[in-house]
Amino acid sequence: MSKGNPNGAHRLSQKLADFTVNFSLPAAPAKALENAKLAILDCLGVAALAATQEVGVGLLKFASANTSPGPCTIWGNSQSVSPRDAALINGTLAHGLDYDDRNHSTTYTLAASLAVTEQLNLSGAKMLAAFIVGREVRNSLDALFGRRSDGIGPGAKGWHSNGILGPIAAACSAAHALSLSARETLAAIGLAAGSCGALTRDGGTMAKPFRTGHAAATGLTCALLAQSGFSSDDTAIEGPFGLLEALGPIPDDIVASLARDLGVNFHLAHELRIKPYASCTATHNGLEAMLRLARQHDLKPEAVASIECDQKPYPLVRQIPARGYEGRFSMAYCLAMTLIHRELKPDDFIDANVQQPLVQELMGRVRHTPGGPILVVNLKNGLRLEEKLQTPSDLHGWDAVGAKFSAATFGIIDVTSGAAIIDQVKRLESLASIRSLTQLLKPSAV
Repeated sequence: MSKGNPNGAHRLSQKLADFTVNFSLPAAPAKALENAKLAILDCLGVAALAATQEVGVGLLKFASANTSPGPCTIWGNSQSVSPRDAALINGTLAHGLDYDDRNHSTTYTLAASLAVTEQLNLSGAKMLAAFIVGREVRNSLDALFGRRSDGIGPGAKGWHSNGILGPIAAACSAAHALSLSARETLAAIGLAAGSCGALTRDGGTMAKPFRTGHAAATGLTCALLAQSGFSSDDTAIEGPFGLLEALGPIPDDIVASLARDLGVNFHLAHELRIKPYASCTATHNGLEAMLRLARQHDLKPEAVASIECDQKPYPLVRQIPARGYEGRFSMAYCLAMTLIHRELKPDDFIDANVQQPLVQELMGRVRHTPGGPILVVNLKNGLRLEEKLQTPSDLHGWDAVGAKFSAATFGIIDVTSGAAIIDQVKRLESLASIRSLTQLLKPSAV
């Protein structure tokens, strides 16, 4: 293991730049194109929903006071702002409820891609290609964070992938949308490599989605700077004293794997993991096990003496939340709300719910069982109920993802516009102007 092993990542920045410049839609498998569109539809829906909730209220208040007018739509809102402001606001909204797909890279790559293509009135095909470029770049680097639970890599030290890899991915999306040259794209990547940062400690706070918005705006800024003639180091990621060394030590096999299959094995060609719940993925197997037990045994909260479950203090850093928003990163809160209501809705994460005596009581009855493979509910009558923790469920296909989009945007975007959005995303590459889609993202009252 070496600090950064620049030799193992030989020409890494150049590989990212070459892929960014040379990618075209025909190079992507049909499955990747289909999944890209599903990820885009899902992201637009959850961002519009976030605009109406606590995180969105604060963010849109900030936008009203601090952004510049421009041609770019804030998804689910009537304001139009400058491209960099749109990237910041939309990239934050997209992750505002932790309801976007489990990979999270859709947030900043879509925000950056749409900001550029809406400003320049480019085609849907150009936007789709830019989005795929950024997402594939991000996922070609994911191995850096793939072994964090084993104590290996920057994730194990508290760095979060959204803020570390996000600016680079968003820069590549923006560079492709702007049709930058290879030289300019390499400069944008170098600028983005030193413009990163995010902490696992952010989980359960609004700082976490801010990192995805920051990544989108930063990546776009880096691409625009490169277009204007700004330069950077050509090996800012892999060179001595570059990003990999700063994040190290990193095992040689991980470094050697970075971007090795970029443009050959498309991450988007593999099954998407679209979330059915607006909380951290680490809560989902527990809350789904609770759902199964509650329905099978007709569980009543007042009958429960204690609950045993792995509370996953990493990455669930808000075990006993003080605020509703923190509940997204609390196994105890998600279990309590699921037991009480036999469902967990996106708008369940509010302060009033956390403060309910029954919720507080149930959270206090949850016992941490490190690494435990089951959820146990001990009843006051002495019965012990067990349920195996399973891989969390995902939403698949246009029917399921479309239904999630429609539910998320209900009362925000009118039904006719919502149906038109789904239709336009399905045939994205045929849109002459991306503005035909973004104009539909305005709220129904406008």
